Amino acid sequence: MLDGRVPGSFRDPSGFVFLHGGRVLRAVDEGCFQSLEKLHSDGTLARLSQTHGLVATQIVEQEADVAALESVYSDTYRYLEHERITPITYPYEWTLSMLADAAICTLDLQLELANSGYSLKDATPFNVQFVAGKPKFIDVASIELPGRRDIWFALGQFFQLFLYPLLLCRYRGWDLSSLFLARPNGRSIEEVAHAFGWMGLLRPILLMDLSVPLLFQWLSRGNSSKRRNLLTKPAGNAAPQVLNLRRLRRKTARIAAGYRPRSGWAAYTDHRNYTHAGEDAKMALIEGFLRETSPATVVDVGCNTGEYSFVAAETGAKVVAIDSDHDAVEVLYRRLRDKPMDITPMVGDISNPSPGIGYMNTERSPLLQRIQGDCVLCLALLHHLLITANLSLAAVRDMLAVLTTRDVVLEFVPTDDEMFRTLLGLRVDLFGELTLARCRSVFTEQFTVLKEVRLPQSKRSLLFLRLTSAAWQPLATNPNEQSRPTGNDDSAG
Repeated sequence: MLDGRVPGSFRDPSGFVFLHGGRVLRAVDEGCFQSLEKLHSDGTLARLSQTHGLVATQIVEQEADVAALESVYSDTYRYLEHERITPITYPYEWTLSMLADAAICTLDLQLELANSGYSLKDATPFNVQFVAGKPKFIDVASIELPGRRDIWFALGQFFQLFLYPLLLCRYRGWDLSSLFLARPNGRSIEEVAHAFGWMGLLRPILLMDLSVPLLFQWLSRGNSSKRRNLLTKPAGNAAPQVLNLRRLRRKTARIAAGYRPRSGWAAYTDHRNYTHAGEDAKMALIEGFLRETSPATVVDVGCNTGEYSFVAAETGAKVVAIDSDHDAVEVLYRRLRDKPMDITPMVGDISNPSPGIGYMNTERSPLLQRIQGDCVLCLALLHHLLITANLSLAAVRDMLAVLTTRDVVLEFVPTDDEMFRTLLGLRVDLFGELTLARCRSVFTEQFTVLKEVRLPQSKRSLLFLRLTSAAWQPLATNPNEQSRPTGNDDSAG
């Protein structure tokens, strides 16, 4: 992203986030700065960064830095610097457990702040990002001195944007994409109640946080002044709030823990279409290529449960792992909890990527503006894009050329492959001309074939491609590998 204001922060009345010289900075007004400076000076901000997922933050104090920023923006602001997080993801690209962990991160931070006399004025998942599989709270300017300590003013927002989506996903089968893309500000309590029905409101897990608040809302209609007086009444004891936050934390964890991935793709690795020899060879070839070419960033499209995402991360790459199947990415994310690595999991259909949404369609940027890799892994995905997404070979090629800055590892699946025939199902077979030679011909309009290998005991082949606009370097040839053929197509053997 170019230097300048970050569109997603324009709603904050206390300041804004901007990029300057590759750094992530925040301009804040004097009131916000005074609160944060106290927390910085007593070590609270550093402690929260180390133990509770708050983004690392420093006050910009160098006179030259301050002067440069004031010349561009204003001397009425004070300036902070945050660690830079890439890529940025949004809750409509998360799994249920990711949203639950983002909620727990928010609750834990609020618990610590409440005990220190502070509070978060916002409770939205858009304030959380994931780094190496762990949630990180990024909106430092959300920290404030509250009007009263026994209640959390952002609790209603927490319900709408965290708890209710979790309940709808867990018990009604809704997906986060439909929830957050269409309604970034969440669903009202009436809409959520309607989704569960009148009998559903009697379920114990809904009573405290949905049914009872809904009843109070009905009873208090027309008494807005009374509610305002209640909110401004001073209260210095945080104990009631802390008890409620701890209850919500346990409830959130329980909702997520009870979710069981059930999709066929989440268990695909248990019965995929490879022999052990073919899978071992594929793994070794891809790992060898990544170690030889040393990409700093890898995008694993159609990552499934992340086997090759972990391989790429183990070679030192920063990985974006994206798949359209929620449960497959859920399994990947749970693996990351046990084995943290520099992998960012995302739920998304690369053939129909997340658009720009929000104010002027710029508040949340499109997926294709946020992810790009030195290398793209497109493994066992081409036939899905051709059949299910109804893309042409040229369309797939152009899409991969946008996603990569240099290399692509493409797995070609021939039309007589069992999985290809399964996907085709009862559709009309329009793929009579789809051969390895045809695939090679289409892709070499934008790529150079560095290496091509037929997987042993398989009809599938790996093509190691490099953008023609990137610096071309031939790879070392392994005599045990089958080089790219110069004659007829070899896909039918």
